[in-house]
Amino acid sequence: MRRGQPWFTIEHLALWMWLVGFAVYQMHPYNDPDTPWHLGAGRYILQQHVVPTTDPFSWSAHGQPWVTQEWLFEVVFAWLADHLGFKGPWLLQTGIHTVTVLVLYRLCTRVSGGHRVMAALAAIAATLVPLIFWTMRPQMVSYMMFAVFLWLLQRVRDGSTRLLWLVPPLMWVWANAHGSSSIGIAMLLLEFLLSFLPPVGRFTGFLLPRGGRWKLLLAALGGFCAGLVNPNGIRAYTYALLSTNALMTDNIMEWHSPNFHMESFKYGLLPFLIVCFLVLLGRSRTIPWRETLYFGGCFAVALVYQRFIPYLCIAAAPLMARMLGDWLRSLLRPSRWLRAFNGVVMAGTLLYLLWFLPDVRGDVDQHMDAGAYPVAAVNWMLSHGIHGKLVNGYEYGGYLIYRGIPTFIDGRTDIYLQNSIFSDYLAIRNVWWNCPDLLKQYGFQVALFPSGFPVVTYLEHDPEWHVEFRGGGAELLVRNDARPAGA
Repeated sequence: MRRGQPWFTIEHLALWMWLVGFAVYQMHPYNDPDTPWHLGAGRYILQQHVVPTTDPFSWSAHGQPWVTQEWLFEVVFAWLADHLGFKGPWLLQTGIHTVTVLVLYRLCTRVSGGHRVMAALAAIAATLVPLIFWTMRPQMVSYMMFAVFLWLLQRVRDGSTRLLWLVPPLMWVWANAHGSSSIGIAMLLLEFLLSFLPPVGRFTGFLLPRGGRWKLLLAALGGFCAGLVNPNGIRAYTYALLSTNALMTDNIMEWHSPNFHMESFKYGLLPFLIVCFLVLLGRSRTIPWRETLYFGGCFAVALVYQRFIPYLCIAAAPLMARMLGDWLRSLLRPSRWLRAFNGVVMAGTLLYLLWFLPDVRGDVDQHMDAGAYPVAAVNWMLSHGIHGKLVNGYEYGGYLIYRGIPTFIDGRTDIYLQNSIFSDYLAIRNVWWNCPDLLKQYGFQVALFPSGFPVVTYLEHDPEWHVEFRGGGAELLVRNDARPAGA
């Protein structure tokens, strides 16, 4: 907070309430399919003291090349979970989100000419609208880094070119925490190219400080080299090319286009986009090239792949703050009574957080959603000595890794695209024409899928299989000749 700026202002109230609200929201049990395997991978690295470059978790692709492009996040996740229980990862998640929002707030304050209220609202919307994507996964680091690089590039444009020394260490963290680090290099190069754009109509360009263009190129080169210091070398950057694989993008939900029949998109993302476009269309004054192109580019990519919606919302924050920076400036001078009211509300919000804080007690295992993961079915498997070649649902693979059970397939899709395993899984799950042959070819002895899957119905009517356990939305089936002795 700047010297002389009063406490308990409207922007502080808004930011505080959203950050606390997010922290309480993230106390819910984990239910993302990939969260458990990230924890399992982190524990494996800590126990073995090595970052694997081949698959150690599945039986179908064991020993195949694996690009461990998220190992740093996974190690931190596992260490916090093992030493602090659930509250450790919860603090990590809320901390990454808090940094993202506050960095965006500082950025939006600068570009809006000091309109702190509008800056706070824009920063809040950037993470509130895509809230469903803020799960306990390494993507959170990428969202934070995207916001940090936007702030960094704005400071460079304002003359603080020395901050470019931060690029190499930031890129090292990004490249070892998530496979989207190529975005950072692209942002530096895009900033270089945009600096050549002249004003066109209402669109205004920008000037870099003297020598700023060459410093940007050197920072991009230094950041690229720093990102190469990882267990996978150049593959930390080329991993992003996986998005060109049609088999994956057609069958993995997060790679689909946004479905605006979903409530979170219909009542959250769609109104947000309408507001953004109305502001742009109704703006009679100048519009900045840079922020508009960032927003437009992210919008185009997000229409193809919904997993980029968080980047779209983050890119929209500085644009909206700049466009609306001359609105309602009277909110910047709240009365003494209004500040007192804000202080009371903030104190009440703190009590709200403290009331729910006991919910983060216990280890991570107690915070796994038994409706999203096959907790009861896996417990049955382990207690009754059921083992053998397992065919499992894709969404269950992460939890199986967490429990130490070799998988047929899981969320590390890149491994299974190197061969026919992923396509074979689709054929088995959906009971295509070659499903019976594949069941015999792989020699499956155990099957674990969500109830209602076509393959479950098929195996239930196959006299060579029987239902061993059904519960928690999962079905465990076992071949008759693989039934444990004494069962």
